Amino acid sequence: MREPNLYVILSHALIGCGFFFLYVQHVRVIFETRTNIQQLNQLEREALLRREDALYYAFYKQLADGPDFWHGYEQLKNVTDIEYPHSVNVLQRFYVLPELVTAYFFHVVRSGFNPMVQPMQFYLEFVWLMGGVTLLVLYLYGTLLCENIFGGIYGVISYLMFHSFVAKIYERPLARENFAFPFIFLQMFYLCICIGRIIHRQRHTSRMFMIFAMSLFTACALLSWQFSTFIFTTQILIMMTSWNVSSLSTALVNAFVLDYSLSHLLGHALAFVMSHGNSQLLLTWQLSISLFLFLITVVRQLRHVRSRRLGHAQDLLNGDLFSLKFMMLTLLLASSMQTTLMELFNRTGVVSVPEGAQQHFFDLCAHWALQVNVGFVAHLSACNPQYARVSWSELWQLVKTMIVKPYCMYGVVMLAMFFRRWRKGGAPVSDVTKEQRDRARNYVLEDFLEEYRVSMSDMSTKETEKQLYKCFSLLESCDFDYERYKRAQARLRKEQPPARDDFMQDIKRLRAQINRNSDKQRKERAQGTKEAAADGPITSTEEEDKDPDADSESKKKNQEPGSGETEPESAADPTKTPPSTSAADEAEEREEEEHSATAAGCGSNSSGHRRRKRSSSRRSSVVPTANAQILNMHYVYSFLQMLVFTFIGLAVRKLFFLSFTQGCVIVPTVCSKLWYHRQRNIFWSVSLAVFLLSMFDPGMVNIHEEYFPTRYSKSGDDLESMLEWIKLNTERDAVFAGPVDIIGTVHLTTKRPIVNHAHLEMRQMAERTEHVYSVYSRQQSSDIYNQCAQLKIQYLIISLDECTNEVRDDCDLLAIWDDEQPAYQKYPQFCHELLHKNVPSFLKVFANDHYGIIKMFSQSVQINLKHNKMPEMSI
Repeated sequence: MREPNLYVILSHALIGCGFFFLYVQHVRVIFETRTNIQQLNQLEREALLRREDALYYAFYKQLADGPDFWHGYEQLKNVTDIEYPHSVNVLQRFYVLPELVTAYFFHVVRSGFNPMVQPMQFYLEFVWLMGGVTLLVLYLYGTLLCENIFGGIYGVISYLMFHSFVAKIYERPLARENFAFPFIFLQMFYLCICIGRIIHRQRHTSRMFMIFAMSLFTACALLSWQFSTFIFTTQILIMMTSWNVSSLSTALVNAFVLDYSLSHLLGHALAFVMSHGNSQLLLTWQLSISLFLFLITVVRQLRHVRSRRLGHAQDLLNGDLFSLKFMMLTLLLASSMQTTLMELFNRTGVVSVPEGAQQHFFDLCAHWALQVNVGFVAHLSACNPQYARVSWSELWQLVKTMIVKPYCMYGVVMLAMFFRRWRKGGAPVSDVTKEQRDRARNYVLEDFLEEYRVSMSDMSTKETEKQLYKCFSLLESCDFDYERYKRAQARLRKEQPPARDDFMQDIKRLRAQINRNSDKQRKERAQGTKEAAADGPITSTEEEDKDPDADSESKKKNQEPGSGETEPESAADPTKTPPSTSAADEAEEREEEEHSATAAGCGSNSSGHRRRKRSSSRRSSVVPTANAQILNMHYVYSFLQMLVFTFIGLAVRKLFFLSFTQGCVIVPTVCSKLWYHRQRNIFWSVSLAVFLLSMFDPGMVNIHEEYFPTRYSKSGDDLESMLEWIKLNTERDAVFAGPVDIIGTVHLTTKRPIVNHAHLEMRQMAERTEHVYSVYSRQQSSDIYNQCAQLKIQYLIISLDECTNEVRDDCDLLAIWDDEQPAYQKYPQFCHELLHKNVPSFLKVFANDHYGIIKMFSQSVQINLKHNKMPEMSI
């Protein structure tokens, strides 16, 4: 893998920008086609947003409607109408970084460029731009791993072909993952760039920039999505296990891992400060594991430096066992530290650390994997369609197009090549006359003498006879066809066997290390000469007496690691100092000729070409071979990360886009790693065939379904009529509660205070939601009234579809309550009785085909209201 030059980087950037603008226009048109948002009024536009999307847009709207950005920013620090009657610091409790950035630029554009810009239109454009960033990174990521432009293009096309199955950015534009995943993807891509640069240069450079960039990407992701910390935790675990299988030097790996773990720690600290002390970021698995990874690496580096100073070689097995032991203890220590500190902080009252998203997701995993009852809210979240598992039909279509088709095509081509060689190898050659064989052998002999400049007197040497015999063997394998022999000879010259590549790689690394040591010695001697010249003139006798000391001192300095960048271990260890440059050159020349004769036979290059190659390799860096790159650390990390994403995505449908996006990067790289450098014509032919087949079916079919959906239907729950009734018939300070799907929309459109919202991973909100949903249970009316009265609810919105007093499936609210409270199964459902009978303290004031609104009174007030009929719509 060579480092690309400036022209290659600019060309890839231009192609990626083209995909960026194409995707932005693509999702913009699809969203307009499905919603016809330009023709809707403000209430209808805001009614499209549900669950937490409506809540976050309400925060953005508060920022955008203010006279300036900082006015709304201060208002978000004290909000009392989303968890009434408690005051909430939105900047501390919620993941509002996208809203803050979007609102800031909205005020900049409105005040300086376009005063008529609409807040929602500006917000959606920001969402489409973030989606374009994801596609841009996908193209660059695929090109990096595949090492050719085909990998990036194939990944982009695959992403667009199956866009309707996974990344439905046009269905939920305000979802947190739409803002966080571009930063997660950028962090993963830059991590692979850093690993590839280390493998190429054999040293760790630009350390400060790496720490700054990765810290920034990590902090932005953590401030945008609560699930980001779990993704980064899996990444740290992969990096922890991969350093032991790395062939890099211990000092180099330690330096990189130190910077990597430090970037996570700084990113976490930056996110904690910018969120005004979000307690959910205080103790996470990501923070705990990255901290212990940093400490373990420091100890590992100290052990390495100590063993090197003692002058004996460190046993690699002991070093690996040390790392493995501490890696296994890291998870235990991180878990115990997290639990202990959480209890300590809660007891001392230093800071409140509620059980947040971690406990909620653990409950969900226990519910799915073990099928156990872990609570009402966990069961309710598991029944959310977004958390449903991926259907087998959709999964098979993805696997068929992205895996089965290309690899079956590759397999067919490989079988055809095998049978072709087998048929030619077993074909009789008796039809070739003796005259033709002699003529072909004479041609080969003339070429051999001319190419290697061998005289007839040198033909008796064993080495010459061996090379000539290999040429004749190659001619015989070509059925004494001289033209085929020339083509085979040219192919052998291009294809170097892996053994020779590995040998040449070792020689280049050896010579690079020698050159670095020589450069350091020259610099030290030059510096010593300058200092001596500054002190005073030195006689020749004094110079002769001083030179040995200077040389020995410079050697000692060469054994110490550099401060600015980390050199390989073998270059710094005196016990591993290679021989002189001339000896290395002679050994390289001698071994290269042997490998050339053995591996490539008569297809090896001339000696003059080898000398030019050796002189150029002396100035070049250590470049891994194509086969060695298959197991390079950055490719192994990307592949393992895809496996982790696949496991997560198969369990939760909402997160399947993680596996799909990473799969678009990995899938085109496997066969290209094996074929691109050796059988380029076959690789391009097969890849183009698979590409065209996938483009038409199912590619164009899925894209047509996105633009002209046949299974898509707009929400017909008539929510707008209920919102209009609330705005006209209730007080502006009336407190509402209801289903988490729509209660955020009620707050957004009517600006009425609410007591619950859709962030069920927050423990206090989970308890409130359970009290609100008690109306769907079989409890007594007095118990339900007391629960609602504690929350100071005045209007309770209920879903009429859940009030049928029947259990249709396991995800019915009545079925969930029956699992939670089996002792109440003999009683009727409360909300069903409420709709058909008069229940004290509860009065139905509105109803349509889908929703009903219940006004709550005390019993004395209820008696006085019997003579006053409230405005009501019949079912």
